[in-house]
Amino acid sequence: MASSIQVIRKKTKAAKVADPLAKQKLIWTTGHLLTLTCGLIFSITYFFHASIFFKYRSWKWLFLRVNKNYVFFEGTRWYDKLLKWTPQILYRFALVGVIMANGITMHQNWSHLNPTWFDLLAAENFQSLSVAGLWLIGGGKSFYRLLPFMILSYMHLTNRKHEFTSDNKKIDEQKSIDNKHLLHIVAYSEIIVIMALNLDTLLMKNGSAGFLLVAYTSIYWLRLNFSAYAQVTVLRILDKFDKKVPAKHRAKWDSIRNFLYSKIKERSDRREKLLRK
Repeated sequence: MASSIQVIRKKTKAAKVADPLAKQKLIWTTGHLLTLTCGLIFSITYFFHASIFFKYRSWKWLFLRVNKNYVFFEGTRWYDKLLKWTPQILYRFALVGVIMANGITMHQNWSHLNPTWFDLLAAENFQSLSVAGLWLIGGGKSFYRLLPFMILSYMHLTNRKHEFTSDNKKIDEQKSIDNKHLLHIVAYSEIIVIMALNLDTLLMKNGSAGFLLVAYTSIYWLRLNFSAYAQVTVLRILDKFDKKVPAKHRAKWDSIRNFLYSKIKERSDRREKLLRK
Protein backbone atom coordinates (compact mmCIF):
# COMPACT_ATOMS: atom_id res chain seq x y z
CA MET A 1 0.00 0.00 0.00
CA ALA A 2 1.42 3.30 -1.03
CA SER A 3 2.29 5.51 1.88
CA SER A 4 0.74 8.97 1.91
CA ILE A 5 3.04 11.89 1.60
CA GLN A 6 2.74 14.40 4.40
CA VAL A 7 3.41 17.95 3.33
CA ILE A 8 5.01 19.99 6.05
CA ARG A 9 4.65 23.71 5.62
CA LYS A 10 7.00 26.06 7.27
CA LYS A 11 5.34 28.32 9.74
CA THR A 12 5.63 31.90 8.68
CA LYS A 13 6.71 34.29 11.33
CA ALA A 14 3.88 36.38 12.58
CA ALA A 15 4.15 39.91 11.40
CA LYS A 16 5.15 42.23 14.12
CA VAL A 17 2.29 44.40 15.20
CA ALA A 18 3.33 48.02 15.53
CA ASP A 19 2.80 49.43 18.97
CA PRO A 20 0.68 52.59 18.58
CA LEU A 21 1.76 53.85 21.99
CA ALA A 22 5.43 53.60 20.99
CA LYS A 23 4.73 55.63 17.84
CA GLN A 24 2.88 58.25 19.82
CA LYS A 25 5.68 58.45 22.35
CA LEU A 26 8.21 58.86 19.54
CA ILE A 27 6.21 61.69 17.93
CA TRP A 28 5.68 63.31 21.34
CA THR A 29 9.39 63.15 22.22
CA THR A 30 10.45 64.33 18.76
CA GLY A 31 8.06 67.26 18.99
CA HIS A 32 9.38 68.43 22.34
CA LEU A 33 13.00 67.95 21.23
CA LEU A 34 12.28 69.91 18.07
CA THR A 35 10.73 72.75 20.07
CA LEU A 36 13.58 72.89 22.56
CA THR A 37 16.46 72.48 20.08
CA CYS A 38 15.18 74.74 17.32
CA GLY A 39 13.95 77.23 19.90
CA LEU A 40 17.37 77.48 21.55
CA ILE A 41 19.19 77.94 18.23
CA PHE A 42 16.61 80.51 17.15
CA SER A 43 17.13 82.34 20.46
CA ILE A 44 20.83 82.75 19.66
CA THR A 45 20.02 84.31 16.29
CA TYR A 46 17.31 86.46 17.89
CA PHE A 47 19.59 87.98 20.53
CA PHE A 48 22.36 88.50 18.01
CA HIS A 49 19.85 90.33 15.85
CA ALA A 50 18.71 92.36 18.86
CA SER A 51 22.28 93.28 19.82
CA ILE A 52 22.79 95.20 16.55
CA PHE A 53 19.44 97.00 16.68
CA PHE A 54 21.11 100.35 15.98
CA LYS A 55 21.87 99.22 12.43
CA TYR A 56 18.29 98.66 11.35
CA ARG A 57 16.29 100.88 13.73
CA SER A 58 16.05 104.65 13.47
CA TRP A 59 17.10 106.68 16.50
CA LYS A 60 14.70 109.41 15.35
CA TRP A 61 11.86 107.09 16.36
CA LEU A 62 13.59 106.04 19.60
CA PHE A 63 14.59 102.80 17.85
CA LEU A 64 10.95 101.69 17.71
CA ARG A 65 10.60 101.66 13.93
CA VAL A 66 12.45 99.17 11.76
CA ASN A 67 14.21 99.99 8.50
CA LYS A 68 12.71 97.33 6.25
CA ASN A 69 15.32 97.95 3.56
CA TYR A 70 18.16 96.78 5.79
CA VAL A 71 19.63 93.44 4.62
CA PHE A 72 21.83 91.20 6.79
CA PHE A 73 23.07 88.96 4.00
CA GLU A 74 23.51 90.79 0.74
CA GLY A 75 24.75 87.83 -1.32
CA THR A 76 22.61 86.13 -3.93
CA ARG A 77 24.06 82.64 -3.67
CA TRP A 78 22.05 79.74 -2.27
CA TYR A 79 23.82 79.68 1.09
CA ASP A 80 23.25 83.42 1.54
CA LYS A 81 19.54 82.85 1.05
CA LEU A 82 19.68 79.87 3.40
CA LEU A 83 21.35 81.96 6.11
CA LYS A 84 18.76 84.66 5.58
CA TRP A 85 15.86 82.27 6.08
CA THR A 86 17.44 80.11 8.80
CA PRO A 87 15.88 81.99 11.78
CA GLN A 88 12.43 81.80 10.20
CA ILE A 89 12.86 78.09 9.46
CA LEU A 90 14.02 77.37 13.02
CA TYR A 91 11.14 79.39 14.44
CA ARG A 92 8.57 77.50 12.40
CA PHE A 93 10.09 74.10 13.12
CA ALA A 94 9.88 74.88 16.84
CA LEU A 95 6.18 75.65 16.44
CA VAL A 96 5.66 72.45 14.43
CA GLY A 97 7.22 70.60 17.36
CA VAL A 98 4.67 72.20 19.69
CA ILE A 99 1.82 71.02 17.47
CA MET A 100 3.27 67.49 17.28
CA ALA A 101 3.74 67.12 21.04
CA ASN A 102 0.50 68.75 22.13
CA GLY A 103 -1.44 66.96 19.41
CA ILE A 104 -0.33 63.61 20.83
CA THR A 105 -1.21 64.73 24.35
CA MET A 106 -4.66 65.82 23.19
CA HIS A 107 -5.11 62.43 21.50
CA GLN A 108 -4.08 60.63 24.69
CA ASN A 109 -6.48 62.66 26.81
CA TRP A 110 -9.55 62.71 24.58
CA SER A 111 -9.35 59.81 22.09
CA HIS A 112 -11.82 57.65 24.03
CA LEU A 113 -14.04 60.50 25.17
CA ASN A 114 -16.40 62.98 23.61
CA PRO A 115 -15.21 66.33 24.97
CA THR A 116 -17.37 69.42 24.84
CA TRP A 117 -16.08 72.76 23.62
CA PHE A 118 -15.81 73.85 27.24
CA ASP A 119 -13.55 70.87 28.00
CA LEU A 120 -11.31 71.71 25.05
CA LEU A 121 -11.12 75.43 25.78
CA ALA A 122 -10.27 74.69 29.42
CA ALA A 123 -7.43 72.33 28.46
CA GLU A 124 -3.99 73.95 28.46
CA ASN A 125 -2.85 71.67 25.64
CA PHE A 126 -5.63 72.97 23.42
CA GLN A 127 -4.70 76.54 24.34
CA SER A 128 -1.06 75.84 23.47
CA LEU A 129 -2.09 74.35 20.14
CA SER A 130 -4.18 77.44 19.42
CA VAL A 131 -1.29 79.78 20.22
CA ALA A 132 1.18 77.76 18.14
CA GLY A 133 -1.22 77.78 15.19
CA LEU A 134 -1.73 81.51 15.63
CA TRP A 135 2.02 82.19 15.50
CA LEU A 136 2.39 79.96 12.44
CA ILE A 137 -0.24 81.72 10.36
CA GLY A 138 0.16 85.19 11.84
CA GLY A 139 3.71 85.90 10.76
CA GLY A 140 6.50 87.54 12.67
CA LYS A 141 8.86 85.85 15.10
CA SER A 142 9.95 86.48 18.66
CA PHE A 143 11.94 84.79 21.40
CA TYR A 144 9.20 85.58 23.91
CA ARG A 145 6.62 83.76 21.81
CA LEU A 146 8.70 80.59 21.90
CA LEU A 147 9.93 80.83 25.50
CA PRO A 148 6.77 79.35 27.12
CA PHE A 149 6.86 76.39 24.74
CA MET A 150 10.57 75.83 25.30
CA ILE A 151 10.17 75.80 29.08
CA LEU A 152 7.19 73.45 28.95
CA SER A 153 9.06 71.13 26.56
CA TYR A 154 12.00 71.05 28.96
CA MET A 155 9.67 70.18 31.83
CA HIS A 156 7.99 67.40 29.87
CA LEU A 157 11.26 65.91 28.65
CA THR A 158 12.72 65.82 32.16
CA ASN A 159 9.58 64.00 33.30
CA ARG A 160 9.16 61.81 30.21
CA LYS A 161 9.46 58.54 32.17
CA HIS A 162 6.15 59.26 33.89
CA GLU A 163 4.33 60.97 31.02
CA PHE A 164 3.11 57.77 29.33
CA THR A 165 3.32 55.36 32.25
CA SER A 166 1.51 57.16 35.04
CA ASP A 167 -1.82 58.92 35.35
CA ASN A 168 -1.31 59.88 38.96
CA LYS A 169 -2.58 63.40 39.63
CA LYS A 170 -0.37 63.69 42.69
CA ILE A 171 2.77 63.21 40.58
CA ASP A 172 1.60 65.91 38.16
CA GLU A 173 0.83 68.21 41.06
CA GLN A 174 4.24 67.67 42.62
CA LYS A 175 5.94 68.26 39.28
CA SER A 176 4.18 71.62 38.96
CA ILE A 177 5.24 72.57 42.49
CA ASP A 178 8.86 71.61 41.79
CA ASN A 179 8.87 73.77 38.65
CA LYS A 180 6.82 76.69 39.96
CA HIS A 181 9.59 79.19 39.18
CA LEU A 182 9.72 78.05 35.56
CA LEU A 183 5.95 78.27 35.31
CA HIS A 184 6.05 81.84 36.59
CA ILE A 185 8.59 82.66 33.87
CA VAL A 186 6.14 81.20 31.36
CA ALA A 187 3.39 83.44 32.72
CA TYR A 188 5.58 86.56 32.63
CA SER A 189 6.63 85.84 29.05
CA GLU A 190 2.97 85.55 28.05
CA ILE A 191 2.36 89.01 29.51
CA ILE A 192 5.38 90.37 27.63
CA VAL A 193 3.90 88.98 24.41
CA ILE A 194 0.67 90.92 25.01
CA MET A 195 2.64 94.11 25.65
CA ALA A 196 4.70 93.57 22.49
CA LEU A 197 1.57 92.97 20.41
CA ASN A 198 0.03 96.16 21.79
CA LEU A 199 3.15 98.08 20.78
CA ASP A 200 3.18 96.50 17.31
CA THR A 201 -0.46 97.47 16.86
CA LEU A 202 0.11 101.07 17.93
CA LEU A 203 3.12 101.39 15.63
CA MET A 204 1.26 99.60 12.81
CA LYS A 205 4.24 97.30 12.39
CA ASN A 206 2.38 95.03 9.98
CA GLY A 207 -1.12 94.31 8.81
CA SER A 208 -1.62 91.34 11.12
CA ALA A 209 -0.59 92.96 14.43
CA GLY A 210 -4.12 93.93 15.42
CA PHE A 211 -5.52 90.53 14.49
CA LEU A 212 -2.81 88.77 16.50
CA LEU A 213 -3.48 91.01 19.50
CA VAL A 214 -7.21 90.26 19.53
CA ALA A 215 -6.74 86.53 18.95
CA TYR A 216 -3.97 86.14 21.53
CA THR A 217 -5.84 88.21 24.12
CA SER A 218 -8.82 85.87 23.69
CA ILE A 219 -6.62 82.85 24.33
CA TYR A 220 -4.96 84.58 27.27
CA TRP A 221 -8.41 85.16 28.76
CA LEU A 222 -8.75 81.37 28.81
CA ARG A 223 -5.41 81.23 30.61
CA LEU A 224 -6.71 83.55 33.30
CA ASN A 225 -9.78 81.37 33.72
CA PHE A 226 -8.12 77.95 33.78
CA SER A 227 -4.35 78.27 34.30
CA ALA A 228 -3.17 78.42 37.90
CA TYR A 229 0.29 79.83 37.20
CA ALA A 230 -1.15 82.59 34.99
CA GLN A 231 -3.63 83.56 37.71
CA VAL A 232 -1.03 83.62 40.48
CA THR A 233 1.45 85.60 38.38
CA VAL A 234 -1.10 88.26 37.45
CA LEU A 235 -2.10 88.52 41.11
CA ARG A 236 1.55 89.05 42.02
CA ILE A 237 1.74 91.94 39.58
CA LEU A 238 -1.52 93.44 40.82
CA ASP A 239 -0.37 93.23 44.45
CA LYS A 240 2.73 95.27 43.63
CA PHE A 241 0.56 98.15 42.43
CA ASP A 242 -2.22 97.69 44.97
CA LYS A 243 -1.23 100.61 47.20
CA LYS A 244 -0.88 102.99 44.25
CA VAL A 245 -4.40 102.55 42.90
CA PRO A 246 -6.51 105.74 43.23
CA ALA A 247 -9.57 105.50 45.44
CA LYS A 248 -11.96 106.14 42.55
CA HIS A 249 -10.67 103.03 40.75
CA ARG A 250 -10.45 100.84 43.86
CA ALA A 251 -13.77 99.06 43.25
CA LYS A 252 -12.80 97.96 39.73
CA TRP A 253 -9.33 96.98 40.90
CA ASP A 254 -10.73 94.84 43.70
CA SER A 255 -13.21 93.19 41.33
CA ILE A 256 -10.33 92.03 39.13
CA ARG A 257 -8.43 90.65 42.12
CA ASN A 258 -11.54 88.95 43.50
CA PHE A 259 -12.18 87.36 40.11
CA LEU A 260 -8.70 85.83 40.06
CA TYR A 261 -8.97 84.69 43.68
CA SER A 262 -12.30 83.00 42.92
CA LYS A 263 -10.78 81.16 39.95
CA ILE A 264 -7.87 79.97 42.07
CA LYS A 265 -10.28 78.74 44.74
CA GLU A 266 -12.41 76.91 42.16
CA ARG A 267 -9.33 75.21 40.77
CA SER A 268 -8.14 74.27 44.25
CA ASP A 269 -11.52 72.73 45.07
CA ARG A 270 -11.52 70.71 41.84
CA ARG A 271 -7.99 69.49 42.52
CA GLU A 272 -8.91 68.31 46.01
CA LYS A 273 -11.86 66.35 44.63
CA LEU A 274 -9.63 64.67 42.05
CA LEU A 275 -7.00 63.78 44.62
CA ARG A 276 -9.62 62.17 46.85
CA LYS A 277 -10.70 59.78 44.10
